[in-house]
Amino acid sequence: MNTQPTREKLYSTSKGYGFTPALQRTRKPFVVRNMLTLAGLLTFTGSVYAYSLLAVKQDDFSDIPLPEPIAADQVVEETK
Repeated sequence: MNTQPTREKLYSTSKGYGFTPALQRTRKPFVVRNMLTLAGLLTFTGSVYAYSLLAVKQDDFSDIPLPEPIAADQVVEETK
């Protein structure tokens, strides 16, 4: 009989969560690359978000005509 644990059991704890020492050793070579990737993605998304906010702030909507305000009695009639 095969008494060796399966490959999945080597990397999971008995409770089903957390990192076993084997999983920590396996992930160790990728920590720096993963952090650099995270930093790059956060920088990109933050810069796109900031650019879009700044682009909207500088728009001038003064040439667009606004509709006339609706009177209170018209609002009540439309909701009935």
